[in-house]
Amino acid sequence: MPSFSLGSRRFHHARSYCRDLTDRTSIMHMSQLTRRNGGKLATDVILDVGLDTLETDPYPTYEWMRGELPIAFVPEVGRVLVTTWDLCNEAGTNDDVFGPTQHPFSEVYGVPNVMSLTGTAHRDLRNSLNPPFRPRAVNEYRERMLRKTAIRHVDAIRPRGAADVSTDLLEPISVRAIGDVMGFVDVDDETLGRWFRGYAAYLVDFGRDADVAERGRAVKQEVRAYLQERLPVLIASPKGDALSHMVHDGMPEGQTRSIEELIGTVGLMIVGGIQEPAHAAANALLGLFGRPDQTARVAAEPAAWSAKVVEEGLRWLPPFGMTEKTTTTDVALGGLLFPAGTEVSMVIGSANRDPAHFFDPDVFDVDRDTRGQMAFGYSVHFCIGHYVARSLAQVMIEEMFARLPNLRPDPAREPYVHGWANRAASRLPLVWDA
Repeated sequence: MPSFSLGSRRFHHARSYCRDLTDRTSIMHMSQLTRRNGGKLATDVILDVGLDTLETDPYPTYEWMRGELPIAFVPEVGRVLVTTWDLCNEAGTNDDVFGPTQHPFSEVYGVPNVMSLTGTAHRDLRNSLNPPFRPRAVNEYRERMLRKTAIRHVDAIRPRGAADVSTDLLEPISVRAIGDVMGFVDVDDETLGRWFRGYAAYLVDFGRDADVAERGRAVKQEVRAYLQERLPVLIASPKGDALSHMVHDGMPEGQTRSIEELIGTVGLMIVGGIQEPAHAAANALLGLFGRPDQTARVAAEPAAWSAKVVEEGLRWLPPFGMTEKTTTTDVALGGLLFPAGTEVSMVIGSANRDPAHFFDPDVFDVDRDTRGQMAFGYSVHFCIGHYVARSLAQVMIEEMFARLPNLRPDPAREPYVHGWANRAASRLPLVWDA
């Protein structure tokens, strides 16, 4: 495995901080494969791999599945996983058959929400969200809002000379910047961050921890109480933020959306909106620092390279590793039958590393052609905030390299990468010349 020395550490760009479990025999030792009824149904091809294994590092399992078993039902997550680029693309672009899932979105966020809807209801709610996330709108506030927030936080941390930039810098920037775009200008950073973490933990817990679920439900009640207090102001004095547009846009004259119509999508936007830019930047930096030659190029001209860094990071380690669907009718995919009502995960993280679509896909490479990477999902449910997420991640990386001299990995502390449905460098210790 190619590696590079950086101080007392070695950064492996092919796997980068992930467990080296690439041997296919090892995958089968930790998993159990069975085929019921001749394995004609997708739900009858069963790969019993533990959730802990996937959360520690799902990529060895994905590699094995792409080559040996591209579609399999995983009992511990209750879903059929689809792992190749071609099969994910085939399913992801078939909205009529691979429709929105109701779980976990209904349980965590509440329904309706923009990810659980389809047809006219989905279009109307999505259109109400669109205005502040359109490229023209984002370009208009990129400097005065996104960059200004990033500069303020980077300058505040600069005298320290070291930080876990995931938790101490990237997440706080994303919380404030995206919070302002959404319209949470009257919510302090600590509260908004707590809402984000409460929802996010609930989303990826898969019902394992009652305390996590209780905290998630408590956060949702806080958000509900906030909306109850804020709604009269949003009705009387709408602004240009996402909340205002959600309340008013697409409604008949004199009518506005109720809290019940809003709260599911508001929760979803808190998680997706805040998490994607922070984790996209962290994951891109994680990959980049495994390539010292490319890091030097970026450090010399951060604005010229930030878009390429972010886009390759999104391919290499997408913050949201899968997108969930439910089949609306019986359908064949990859030689297997998916009965109506089958819960399916199109595994974006695996598709983005499919060697049939990307050369040497485990390697982070800013010179790569990343067209076809699927970090933001598919078709009508393609992430509405993709442009602002990309823009903020680029701005954060630009300002870090511009304002933190000789930015580099901390030789004394290891990064921590974890997760499956959501995967990120949740700890990324860096140092610089203060």
